[in-house]
Amino acid sequence: MNKLCLDLTNCYGIKKLQAQFDFSSGSTYAIYAPNGSMKSSLARTFRDVTTGTEPKDRYHPNLSSSSKITDENGRDLPKESILVVDPYDREFDLTDRTSTLLVNRTLRDEYAQLLIEIDASKKKLLKALGEQSASKKDLGREISLTFTNKDDNFLAALLSINGQLLAQVGAPFADVPYDTIFDQTVLEFLETKDFRTVIAD
Repeated sequence: MNKLCLDLTNCYGIKKLQAQFDFSSGSTYAIYAPNGSMKSSLARTFRDVTTGTEPKDRYHPNLSSSSKITDENGRDLPKESILVVDPYDREFDLTDRTSTLLVNRTLRDEYAQLLIEIDASKKKLLKALGEQSASKKDLGREISLTFTNKDDNFLAALLSINGQLLAQVGAPFADVPYDTIFDQTVLEFLETKDFRTVIAD
C-alpha cells in the first residue's frame, strides 16, 4: 500500500474529512492537534473498522454516517492491518497482531519482555496484598476503582499514589482485615437514605 485514502462523514464529531496519506516515501505520519480537534474520533473510526461496526455521529446519532478507508486502488483497508492503541494504556496487551505491526524486531522483543516482567510483578504484588489484607476481593479492581474510578486501571492507580506511598511512615491499619472494613453488607447500608439522613442530622 502506497496511499491511505480517507472519506469520512459524520463519524463521532467529524463532519466531513477527505484526505490522502502518501506512504511511497516514508512509513509514518504524525497527526498533531490541540484537544478537541477530533483525533480521538479518527482513532475510534479506525477501531470500528477492526470490529466491523458502523460509525455514528457522537452529537447527532440520527445523522447518516459513512467511512471509507481504502488504499490507492480503492480497496478497503483490511481490518487485520489496523491497530488502535488507546492513550496511556499501560496494560496494553501483546498479541501476534501487535508483534507483527511493531517493525523493529529488537524493540519488539524488548517490549514483549517488559510486558512479561510487568505482568509478573503485578501478580506478585497482588498476591502479597491479598495475604497481608486477608481479603477475598479482587484487589486489583478495588485499588483501580478507589484511585481512578475505573475497574481496569490498576497500574495507573499505583502510579497515582506512588508519591504518597513513598512518603508514608508506618502502616497503622496493616493488620486489620480489609474485608472487615469494607464488608459488602456494611457498604450497602452506608448508602441507604435512612443512614445518610441520620448522619446529616
